Amino acid sequence: MRLQSKYFFTNKETLPVITLISDRNIDDFFIGRLKGKILSSCDDVNIIDLAHNIGHHSVSRAAFILKNSWRDFPDKTVHLIGVDSECNGKRKHLIAEINKQYFIASDNGLLSLVFNSSELQRVVKIEICKENLIMIPALFSFAEAACEIIKGKKLETFGKITSDIKRMLAIKPMFDNSYILGNLVYTDSYGNAISNISFDLFQEAAQGRRYKIFTGTSGYSINKISLRYQDVEEGDLAAVFNSLGLLEIAMNKGDLSKLMNFDNNTKIRIEFYD
Repeated sequence: MRLQSKYFFTNKETLPVITLISDRNIDDFFIGRLKGKILSSCDDVNIIDLAHNIGHHSVSRAAFILKNSWRDFPDKTVHLIGVDSECNGKRKHLIAEINKQYFIASDNGLLSLVFNSSELQRVVKIEICKENLIMIPALFSFAEAACEIIKGKKLETFGKITSDIKRMLAIKPMFDNSYILGNLVYTDSYGNAISNISFDLFQEAAQGRRYKIFTGTSGYSINKISLRYQDVEEGDLAAVFNSLGLLEIAMNKGDLSKLMNFDNNTKIRIEFYD
């Protein structure tokens, strides 16, 4: 006979899930310590490394990763986002409950880049940074809070529901009848560069016209959208719409990001011709 978890996750086939996003290297011993902290506080839990080594204090990159992944997790998953989260000065930290999942992060604007205002209705500020404990990593306190949630602690018992959180505006593409100007917002492990230009925006602006895609200041241009990387010769550039519905620039069997030194300030421009 299978024993039910002692926690409030009652699906007999599913253990509670805690995901980790951090700006530390995956081989940093701190990540191991954090997992040990979690397992010491709540057993029978799945710990998922969603992303590490994303660039120090890279709030926008962490937001991109979280925005495009959290919906794939089961209800009551707890997400720990350890980016720009350490205790210093008057920094605050948040727990948000959204669509039956929980998000623990610094009050640095990250959550506002992932969720719209109507979704951020159940957010509490938590006081975890004490003046005499400033060297205690905030993520350790995140781990304790995550386990308390898994054990059934209600959001309201962590603090008062508030709308007073830091908000940031996501960078959106500019466009008119003749062009779209977007940004490259993420580079994956193959060196493929993902933009913030969506398939719907491209279709709306293109209206069936010819176009050229320019990336950065390289002078290279692409004049067609491919279905897959292999539609171009090895070493050639390909433009595809990926599974997120975002325009991606890649090099078939090559690392484009190393060749062109892409970063979040790199522009991608699509020009349309009648």
